[in-house]
Amino acid sequence: MAIFDAVGYEGFVDGYACLTVPDTFRETWLNSHYGTLLRKVFTKVLGPEFKDYKIRLLAPSESVPEIKLAPVPRKVARVTPPAPKKVLRRKISLYKNYTFETFVEGECNSTALRACETVVENPGDKGMNPLLVYGASGLGKTHLLQAIAARLQDTRPDFKIVYRAAYDFLRDCVSMAEASFAGDRALYAEREQKFKENYADSDVLLVDDIQLLEKAPKSQERLALLVKMLRSRGKQVVLSCDRHPSAFKKLAAGETPSRDAKIPQLSANLLAHLENCVAVGMVEPDLNTRMAVIREKSKDLPFASNDREEICRFLSIPPRANVRLIEGTLNWLRAMHTLNGVELNLTCVKQLLVSPQNDGAKLTLKNISETVAASFRVETVVLSSKRQDKGASLPRKVAMFLCRELTKESLQEVGKAFNRDYATVIASIQSLIAMMGKDDDLARRVQDIRYMLET
Repeated sequence: MAIFDAVGYEGFVDGYACLTVPDTFRETWLNSHYGTLLRKVFTKVLGPEFKDYKIRLLAPSESVPEIKLAPVPRKVARVTPPAPKKVLRRKISLYKNYTFETFVEGECNSTALRACETVVENPGDKGMNPLLVYGASGLGKTHLLQAIAARLQDTRPDFKIVYRAAYDFLRDCVSMAEASFAGDRALYAEREQKFKENYADSDVLLVDDIQLLEKAPKSQERLALLVKMLRSRGKQVVLSCDRHPSAFKKLAAGETPSRDAKIPQLSANLLAHLENCVAVGMVEPDLNTRMAVIREKSKDLPFASNDREEICRFLSIPPRANVRLIEGTLNWLRAMHTLNGVELNLTCVKQLLVSPQNDGAKLTLKNISETVAASFRVETVVLSSKRQDKGASLPRKVAMFLCRELTKESLQEVGKAFNRDYATVIASIQSLIAMMGKDDDLARRVQDIRYMLET
């Protein structure tokens, strides 16, 4: 496998097999995926003296050790040629905020971030070439690809770095095809040479959103040839896509993709490279990641100082599929403050973010019960059942408490919704209030459910 190409073996010392890897990404990968297998193999080969294995990170200047016989050098007088001058490449245009420093890491994207940082440390390394970052729109794939380009421009100024969105790549391919169809050989040769200068001579090629090439088989073939050629030269390729390669259907050579096909299609040559690449995914941001993103991107918003942390919590409670939706919410608040002078305290933020479909609508006992049940991952019917275990009684108490707090229904009506009398409702609410006074995590959880209901 490609991941083992950069793993070296230094020997067997004091019962330990010594391995070397060039970066922390491969160290973590070996330990998590092959640790047990390596121990079994070393035990079988090295016998009872084997205790365990150790992994050492190579310095940037070191290479993976190889066991080979070096020929005896012959003394030959040679004239040392002058060192070649470094060519400073023209910097490409990137979003200034799309850097590793501004990327918010979470469980949903940490693997993709580590992989991209590894590419920057060792561009062209076989174990990470090509690298495919995949995930739904708005999760930060473009941010990571541009962060790679930005960091390499600073650390490797002599590298030719090419960043292209898929549509830009498609336009460059179409311009050559137009010249070919027109029969203008001179124009075709000129555009082909320009294409070669733009792409084939690159040290690092980054192409964003390659799923947009789905209906362009000729462009797919050109990209496949580019990937193959650059890999053979030890140059780095990084691609991004909105799905894993396994979600694509393999398109036979010369076949035209169907426009009404439900399954996305890619050419066999391009798909072969994708199936053989290191693919790292990004998923919908979890609560902690949403909180971190909102804190980072709202630094310039004048939230009321006493409410800032609680506003960030309130904004992070509704699950949002991607970071763009979070940015859109913050932009809306920024516009309301700038254009209308709205004060951004917790109360005003809540009022501004009432969704249109809920505007003017009242909360009911039913939708409060459904929201609480979903939060505690129980069926709604459990709340009105005779069960008395903690898995049923706690969410029932929370539901009763919020029904009393957020609606104007009487205690009798609340009790009827849960098959309890009003005295039981009062006792349950008082019990929950006492529990929240002693348990901050429970109080936080109830407040989060309240925020979810208010939005």
